[in-house]
Amino acid sequence: MESQAPTAATQMIVLAYHSHHVVGDDYARNDHIAFPIDLRVITDLGFEIVPLDVFVDAWELASAAQGGAQEAVKLVALTFDDGPVYDVADFVHPHFGAQGSFLRAMRNFRARFGHEVQRGMNATSFVIASPEARRVMEATFDGDYTYLGAGSMDDAWWRPAAETGLIGIANHSWDHLHPALPTVAHSRQVRADFRQVLSIEDADLQIAAAAKFIAAKTAGLATPFFAYPFGHYNDFLVHDYLPGASPRIRAAFSVDPRAAAKEDNPWCLPRYVCGDDWKSPDALAKILAQFA
Repeated sequence: MESQAPTAATQMIVLAYHSHHVVGDDYARNDHIAFPIDLRVITDLGFEIVPLDVFVDAWELASAAQGGAQEAVKLVALTFDDGPVYDVADFVHPHFGAQGSFLRAMRNFRARFGHEVQRGMNATSFVIASPEARRVMEATFDGDYTYLGAGSMDDAWWRPAAETGLIGIANHSWDHLHPALPTVAHSRQVRADFRQVLSIEDADLQIAAAAKFIAAKTAGLATPFFAYPFGHYNDFLVHDYLPGASPRIRAAFSVDPRAAAKEDNPWCLPRYVCGDDWKSPDALAKILAQFA
């Protein structure tokens, strides 16, 4: 899909972070350093941080608009991928010391600036459903990009996080087709390529089963959104499966690095990824300034 320049009504950006991206003590290599700084950058540039459902509501209104005067909106939605407990819990890294969680950063922002600044602040954590996959990830993480301690991929935090009103829990597939797993939920045992989910059977195993598991673990508090593992998607998932998926998925997100445009497909909305698409506050400011 070709990138489309956003109109005044579609100045909408989704940002993605990984709380296990802790491989240094600087902004570019540690999302726990980047995230609290970014909250200020987003705010200083006049963007409103909103929950993902509010973001999708606004995108749908913009997409349905037919010319004429439209109210200008500048929205950012925050997302976290994979579901380490570090999204919500502080921890001590063996080399880089104490790390404040993303939830702490949001609460600190509130404490410093008050509830009237970014009153709708919220983030969505896309979590991996399979307990086995999460255990394997803990034991086999890529030390060049991530850090995962024992128990860091547990699911006990999902429901309490959803109850805070600051963190939503959403679907990041059953097992991420993780390459270290002895078996994956896929008819051909394909790993590390979600574009190979090409049948209803495989999509149900990866997406519908995950949605049901996450809904049960959160007592029905999970949000109806999906993030493609590795950012991989295909025509079958975008055009055939997800529009009619059960349980219903309202929108899905890739990692195509651009703003959401009114011409986009709701089952393939783009996101920028911290550490990949920007590595400094100035680089994030440059991304946002295109739409400010």
